[in-house]
Amino acid sequence: MIFQEGTNYFFILANPDSVVRLKAKADLFYDFNTTDIEELPHLFASFGLIPRFLYSVEYNRNSYPSRSMRSKAYLRYENGTIHSPSERFPETTFEIVEGSRYPVKQNPHRPLGKIPFSISREENELTTLGTSRNGEFKLFRQRRNKTVSTRYLSLKDIVNPELSEADVEKKIESLYFDAKGKNFLFRLVKILYSGTASEEQTIVSNLFSHEPEFAVFLRDKIFQIEILPLIHGPFLNRILISMDERIVRYSLARLSPPVRSMIENNISKNKLKSVLASPIKKPESGESLEETIEREIYRNFSRKIYYEDGIFSIYRENEREIKTDPNTAQEVRFRSVSNPDKFNFQISGKNSIELYAVTERMILFRVSEWIEILRFDTLISKRERDEQFFLKIPPGRILEIPYYPTFRLVCGAGVTTEKKTFECCVLSFDY
Repeated sequence: MIFQEGTNYFFILANPDSVVRLKAKADLFYDFNTTDIEELPHLFASFGLIPRFLYSVEYNRNSYPSRSMRSKAYLRYENGTIHSPSERFPETTFEIVEGSRYPVKQNPHRPLGKIPFSISREENELTTLGTSRNGEFKLFRQRRNKTVSTRYLSLKDIVNPELSEADVEKKIESLYFDAKGKNFLFRLVKILYSGTASEEQTIVSNLFSHEPEFAVFLRDKIFQIEILPLIHGPFLNRILISMDERIVRYSLARLSPPVRSMIENNISKNKLKSVLASPIKKPESGESLEETIEREIYRNFSRKIYYEDGIFSIYRENEREIKTDPNTAQEVRFRSVSNPDKFNFQISGKNSIELYAVTERMILFRVSEWIEILRFDTLISKRERDEQFFLKIPPGRILEIPYYPTFRLVCGAGVTTEKKTFECCVLSFDY
């Protein structure tokens, strides 16, 4: 399935040849600042993670309202026993020690293994109590290119597939873009007709990394209303049906000839006559025909793409494991918090990461297999949050996210290279 419903996230397992279309609306369960919430595209052509506590989603005629972050009950280790304060252990609960499973029959339970303890309460779920590293330890830090996301408009999604390359270029000649914008569009046409969808994504990603001027055009200017004559299908008709005729008339005189012709050709003669006969109404800010069309182009056709920009830190346990120049690695010393046993790390699905350590400044996670996309969201309070995002993390690497001593809950989710999904939570008390 290319769309999966999880506990705290939706998983999008799309690729350039198998895209996912959905509607995601910012719908915050908590009192976070709405201006910090990204507006998501309607089209996904790569892996994606959508937090259920930030968005409501419509997909395949099903609606999913936003809801609170959720986790399994917190387990406490004290006086040599593991205790579940808020609920009984299910009958399916086992302690796992060196690969063997031992039934947990009492609450509290006296563990057989050593810290970090491993407790499984249901199939494909594991809770560890404590961290892998405690006290003082050292790691070797490397700097890696940071991958960030943006949106662009692929001609593949808007151009009539029956048109030849020459036909599309002829249409571009008539558009009201400046000479530089048209040159960028001609380059996009070459990309469209010269390779596969995956190759297009790779090329565009490199353009964002190495050609800033082209990147600005792809990210911003291409979504202007002047691109409208290239868009094939009923897209425009759906907008015009719902628009106030008085606002449409107000905008008609302000449009370029190609855009005006496109609009007139997408409504019936009677409708056009009615529009031209209607009084003029000046729209409120954001409600004009031009703004509405540009907003809908962005929502319906923008694709998320990832490219390299900036640097972040990643760690290894052993300097000898670093395949590049070992001199680029910097030894860093850490000290864990004094009571690491209080932390629960809950993971469901593919067991691809573990809670490595918690220091006064950060939470460290170790990756056990290739992860394509990974996200963490920290609920600091009901008004404050933090998010961290990673792409293409190899096994054996150790990642860091900020540690907030008063945090309520850390939720995370990821997708491995093999398209296996997982969700995780970090708790330090019975939230």
